Amino acid sequence: MTFRAKLLRAILAIVMITTAASLLIAQQQNAALFQSVVDRLFAEQMKSFQQTQELPIGAAKVEARRLAQSVRLFAALEEGDPEEVYKIASDELRLGEFAFFRLLDAEGKLIPPGADSRAGVFDAAGLQGEWLPHGKAGEEVDFGFVATQHGTIYRLLACPITNFDETVGTLIMGQPMPRETAILLGGQFIGEGVPAALRAALMAQKEQSGRFEVGGVEHRFTRFVLNEGSAYPAADWVSVFSMAELAAQQRVLTLRIVLIGLAALLLAALVAGVLSRQLAQPVANLVKAAQSVREGDYAVNLPQTRTLELNHLGSAFNEMAAGLALRDRYHSVLQKVTDPRVAAEMVAGNIKLGGELREVSVIFCDIRGYTALSEGRDPVEVIHLLNDHMTALASIVQRNLGVINQFAGDAIMVLFGAPKSYGNDAEHAVRCAWEMMQERERLNRDAVEPLRIGIGIATGNVVAGCIGAESRSDYTVIGEKVNLAARLCSTAAAGQILVDAETRAKTSALGAFETLEPLTLKGFAQPVPAFRVTSLNSNIERES
Repeated sequence: MTFRAKLLRAILAIVMITTAASLLIAQQQNAALFQSVVDRLFAEQMKSFQQTQELPIGAAKVEARRLAQSVRLFAALEEGDPEEVYKIASDELRLGEFAFFRLLDAEGKLIPPGADSRAGVFDAAGLQGEWLPHGKAGEEVDFGFVATQHGTIYRLLACPITNFDETVGTLIMGQPMPRETAILLGGQFIGEGVPAALRAALMAQKEQSGRFEVGGVEHRFTRFVLNEGSAYPAADWVSVFSMAELAAQQRVLTLRIVLIGLAALLLAALVAGVLSRQLAQPVANLVKAAQSVREGDYAVNLPQTRTLELNHLGSAFNEMAAGLALRDRYHSVLQKVTDPRVAAEMVAGNIKLGGELREVSVIFCDIRGYTALSEGRDPVEVIHLLNDHMTALASIVQRNLGVINQFAGDAIMVLFGAPKSYGNDAEHAVRCAWEMMQERERLNRDAVEPLRIGIGIATGNVVAGCIGAESRSDYTVIGEKVNLAARLCSTAAAGQILVDAETRAKTSALGAFETLEPLTLKGFAQPVPAFRVTSLNSNIERES
């Protein structure tokens, strides 16, 4: 028997047997359904609001991480020059949906922007709510809410700017929110999401969710704390739904059932046929679209129907397919920006949150005169120039069993011995640095814009592992040798490769080294022995 025939027979039987009792049952079911819809509405609103918070939090982390990689910003912070700090930050940041940003120093004090700064317009006078967090920011993004006298609501996100394990400042970014948002802040409502007539009654409610009446109309409400444990004042998201529509529907339903009870039997067949046609084709389309998604085709789009609920279902399915396509694109992008060896170790479960002590050789390499090179140029041209440069060096790193830990502006940081050692890591590092220098010189011979690089190498014990949270972490190394490699790189002149004493000792048979006067480096109490690589022995075979 077909679905249409079964539906017709069932409707006829139900109409003939249960017409007398349908009034009570329909009322109860309608009330329960309405309550369920309200509950789902609240749940979806809360979920949607929380998801909209995750996106700006992730964006703020990315921008803070971008600032954390700016050597120029750290120098400006140390010099205490506000105009230079905001100029550099404006060059590095991508505001996107954020309206403004501000910077705090390491002590949590505001660094005021200059009059011509590109930090965005934000008048802190007369705000409803506090816009600076109490005390220093923690390790995660902190957020709160404020409202201006003109009724504009801002979501404020405070994200620490860290250089390795040191917090050097805090980035505060402000994002405007829709006026229809309803937030309870400091005992007052901000936003237009709750009608003024309901606010007093809602303020009297002590529970997180429940019911109240205003003017004889029942209302359902729910609220939850948006920033529990935050350094900002606590803010509650509030949603209210009127039950007046339910009461009106109940009255209309009672009248309709009484009037159409006798006609229901005659109309049942027609209704069954119409409903079955409206349901069968959209369901078939949904099944076909689900099969396409399972086969990897996310470019599906269910058409609109004449049924509101099926339209909602179709829209939800289309959004799901678009989300899967976006996640697939994100996965492809992550495969490009994650080092293959680190990714392989993570997939194998060999890298967990936390660190381990490993002997590692670290390379830092950056471009000499990069600031002058990029000043006044089209940013697109600078990016193409850097991409060509980094692509050439990256292939040499991978050929020499190195792991690219990060690209920071014009600099590249490479690890040998972490997350996996291939033996003779110091030799691999020196050979890689030599080939990088030779490749750069080769490219310069035909380049319209020659680039000069300096390289620093240090070898020793560091802490290597994933730093962050279970849901989001970065693989990196921390220790004195990392800092030493960075300092040697900064000291090296164009075309020079400088190594520390331990690297020199482990690679003495690899080539010739020139002993330099001990270097006085920032962050090191005593002068540091250093050596310059002058040549490699051509008779040493490359290790596979």
